[in-house]
Amino acid sequence: MKTRVSLLALLFALSPSLAISQSQPAPQPITAVVVKAGKLLDVRKGAYIEGAAIWIEGDRIKEVGTLAEVQSHAPKNAQLIDLSHATVLPGLIDCHTHLMARFADDMPNDYILGLATKSQAFRALEGAADARVTLLAGFTTVRDVENEGSGYADVALRDAIVQALVEGPRMEVATRGIAAVGQYNPFGVSPDLTDFPTGAQMVSGVEDARRAVREQIGHGADLIKVYADWSHPTLTVEEMRVIVEEAHKQGLPIVGHVPDKVRIREVVEAGQKSIEHLMGIFEGCSTEEDRFIKGEGSLKLLLTTQDRQRCDSLIKLLAQNQTWQVPTLAWQRGGTFLDQRDLKHDPLDKYVPAYWRDVTWRRFSDEMMPDLLRDPLTLRQEYFAENLQMVGAMHRAGVPFMAGTDTAPGIYIMPGFSLHDELANFVEAGFTPMESLQTATSNPARFLGMEANLGSVEIGKVADMVLLSANPLEDIRNTRKISMVIANGQFLDRAALNQLLMHVVEAAKRQQ
Repeated sequence: MKTRVSLLALLFALSPSLAISQSQPAPQPITAVVVKAGKLLDVRKGAYIEGAAIWIEGDRIKEVGTLAEVQSHAPKNAQLIDLSHATVLPGLIDCHTHLMARFADDMPNDYILGLATKSQAFRALEGAADARVTLLAGFTTVRDVENEGSGYADVALRDAIVQALVEGPRMEVATRGIAAVGQYNPFGVSPDLTDFPTGAQMVSGVEDARRAVREQIGHGADLIKVYADWSHPTLTVEEMRVIVEEAHKQGLPIVGHVPDKVRIREVVEAGQKSIEHLMGIFEGCSTEEDRFIKGEGSLKLLLTTQDRQRCDSLIKLLAQNQTWQVPTLAWQRGGTFLDQRDLKHDPLDKYVPAYWRDVTWRRFSDEMMPDLLRDPLTLRQEYFAENLQMVGAMHRAGVPFMAGTDTAPGIYIMPGFSLHDELANFVEAGFTPMESLQTATSNPARFLGMEANLGSVEIGKVADMVLLSANPLEDIRNTRKISMVIANGQFLDRAALNQLLMHVVEAAKRQQ
């Protein structure tokens, strides 16, 4: 099937380890390596260390210190890599991805769940994965917040990576988002909603909601996501509370949307751990919140009824409860101004398979555009500016943030590339460059309960690092200037990364 070939080509091209495994021998981890660096960013303390050296053995960091200190303890035959010009930061974490394709809904679920060999895994990925967070862009971990196909293929992909059947970013998965059965049916799907396009699990009533959580946990979910957007009927307050209660019994966090009929305060008070896309925030700040809960209102009404006292109270509640925010500003900006974008001349276009550009994203664009054009450009500009101001205000009040992209459903939201845009958006919203870096390193590690292994460059942690040729504390856009990526102790230098970028371009050309 042509679609599967094009997706597989991009998959291997965008993921360095996968591309290498298909075109040349996989890089072998060096037993002991000492990396001599320029600056090491200590993201946990919000500081940096000049002239640091890192001793790596296998997939772990054995020591961090001065070059003299590290070499005095490392094996005498340890290889020295001199990157004294480089700034070192931890491997980056994208906290809002959809690695399993809505582009591959026809993949039989039992096929990928029955993976037994590496060759089987690669064949399954031809139809089951739309994109991978790119190691070449410095991203080594993802929080995958809903399987965009049917079933539990994302769990199988996560486990296949852990079992070394395939190589890719470590994954924390939310499997199928939970949404409500209702009358709204924009796609003409079957009455039982088994082929609902995003693969969300549809529930009707509190006991059905409880059963859905148990089912997802039984299939290996790390997170439970609640789903509510323009394509989904909305959960009730009662269903929402039961979902949170049942997930918390099993020690799993609730992440995701704010259902349309549920107030953001009710979501926060129920115990949802993270909210995506700033959902419910502006409605909660509006004096007309009741109208929005009823499905009424407009963008103009939303912006003209913002109340400072209500907003301050809501932000205080978010901070007190430490309800994490993943605003996906890169997609918010892209979607808000979709009609203004010259996508044919987008610099990332050379990396895009024709099927994504000409079929999938075009369909999404056609669905979005009528609603988008109801609001004048000046109003949308005001709205996005308010998004940035809201993020800044919440941050100053102590609300925790994580970086996420919404790749790959977002139009021209590209695996790997777009999270660098998100880091720049945080700085535009008022974060310092160090605070922005924390949204993709130490903050997600804390949220995921992985601080012992990820999120900073420290003794005993996994050797996940990005080495930059310029300092991102001087300009956050310097995160794009990657000299080397170290993932699980494996090294990809600039030459290898350039070769992989060429693979991306060639893979896209083959689909023209």
